[in-house]
Amino acid sequence: MADRYRYRCGECGYHTAWGSESQGEQTIETHYARTHPHTPTGGVVEVRKGSSGGCSGCLVALGVVVLLLLLASRR
Repeated sequence: MADRYRYRCGECGYHTAWGSESQGEQTIETHYARTHPHTPTGGVVEVRKGSSGGCSGCLVALGVVVLLLLLASRR
């Protein structure tokens, strides 16, 4: 997923748009250089979980149900 990362400034309320890790790093470094010169880049990196990440648990549960149905049908 290309839009997984968002960077928040540690000095003010600025945050980058969701994007790639490299885009976010470049944007927050540019922000610090323009807005907070002579201040080391800091803040927080947010990582958004993908929509497909939650489905893996569903697939496991579905597999267990199918297995139980197969075992029940053999009796």
